[in-house]
Parts: sequence; C-alpha cells; structure tokens
Amino acid sequence: MKGSFFVRVLVVVAAVGLLASLAGACGGGDSDDGIKIKGTETANGSDDKKDDDGKDGGDSSAGSTELTITMQDNFFEPKDVTVPVNKTVKITLPNKGSAIHNMHILSKPTEGKDFTGKTTVNGGETDRMEVKFTKKGVVKFQCDYHVPDMVGTITVK
Repeated sequence: MKGSFFVRVLVVVAAVGLLASLAGACGGGDSDDGIKIKGTETANGSDDKKDDDGKDGGDSSAGSTELTITMQDNFFEPKDVTVPVNKTVKITLPNKGSAIHNMHILSKPTEGKDFTGKTTVNGGETDRMEVKFTKKGVVKFQCDYHVPDMVGTITVK
C-alpha cells in the first residue's frame, strides 16, 4: 500500500511539473512587464541564450550585474536583493539543499506575466538565467515547491 501511495504522489508531482513547463514555454521572452528574459542555463552548460545579433554568447549590450541567490531547504540566501534598471542581471542559482527547488519571478498582478527558471533544480545542481528589468519597482520571487516559506524580493532601482 505504501509503495502504491508513493507512486501516485510521484505521478502527480511529475504531472504538475510537466504542466508548469508547458505553461512556461508559452510565456517568457520580451514583454511589456518590465522583465526581459534572455534564457536559462543548466549546470551542464547547455543554454538558449543569444546575443542581440542572434548569435550564441549572451547579451552583447554594455554592462551587466552578476548575482548569486543560493537555494537552501525552504529559504533563499539572500532573500532580498537590489539590481539596476535596464542592465542585464546574470543570476546563478545553486541548490545547496537536498530538496528540489526553483526560482519563479512573479510579475505584478496587473501585468499577468511571470517567469520561471528551470522547473526543477535537484540538490547539488545549479540553474542560471539572465534577466533585464526595464521598470523600477519591487518584484517578488518564490520557489513554487515551498511557498510561503521560500520567497524573496528583487528591488529594481
């Protein structure tokens, strides 16, 4: 009986992850929500980043900010960060915990657009993404698996 329950829970978690991946594939890219996403990169180095000229290699615009937000079991460190407006922010997301995590950057409710990095980052793995915030303000982020404990804010100045 216990094994059957575990299998059902695993199937539900996998289905939710698949739906989240499909929903994320429909969004992203450049939008008017003040967040421009360049892509995500997995720990093995594969990525979908393109230069402004369409070639591999990332953002060719001048100036970027590098930021590391560590995912621990049920918290981000740091949980509150400040970044400059109109600069590419390269975020490295190591998962130092044993549980699965992700980083979901939320838009303001009236904008209706969100961005999620890699859907699942296993313990010991690292996710990377590049984001450009084009509007000043405060943007919230969370781990979809550990809300309401695993949350934070990005202040764009």
